[in-house]
Amino acid sequence: MKNKLVLLLTLLFFLIGKQGFSQETQNSKIKLTDRTVEAKRSWAVWRTDYYICTGIAYAKSLGMTANDFTKFVGSKHDISSPNDSSIAAVVRTLYMLITSYPKGQFEILNESNSSVAMKWNRPYSSTFKQGPVLGVTIDEFESFLYGHAIIMTKRKGIDFKYDIKSDTVFATLTRYR
Repeated sequence: MKNKLVLLLTLLFFLIGKQGFSQETQNSKIKLTDRTVEAKRSWAVWRTDYYICTGIAYAKSLGMTANDFTKFVGSKHDISSPNDSSIAAVVRTLYMLITSYPKGQFEILNESNSSVAMKWNRPYSSTFKQGPVLGVTIDEFESFLYGHAIIMTKRKGIDFKYDIKSDTVFATLTRYR
């Protein structure tokens, strides 16, 4: 009985709260417009890239390098679920990263049980068309982006190598343990 009362009171609280919130929104002079999923995704990706540039710029303002920032971030994140050290999990993360950009393209070139070769475009490069962002060059940005991937994959026993040729990134993942 006590659980039912708690559930009923919780439900009532949410209903009353929702009604109050809805009325405030309806009476507001500020008109809120929802954006398309594509617009939200584009903004979120841009914002993430800008924060990467902010982090690198901050590190540089302290006399550090983009590589110092790379090592710091790489030590704090994981490239896939901590419970999944498979190459497939890393490929899925890279695929999601690149295809989160509106013009991101990603392709698996070949694969085996212990390695995968891939290529993708550089959809983030448009952010740097006017030059450095917050004093951060595209070279520093890419060094960070792929450098921290190298650190994270190494912890999973996977070697990540990449080569940038024109507007294409060629990469391999190879299991070494």
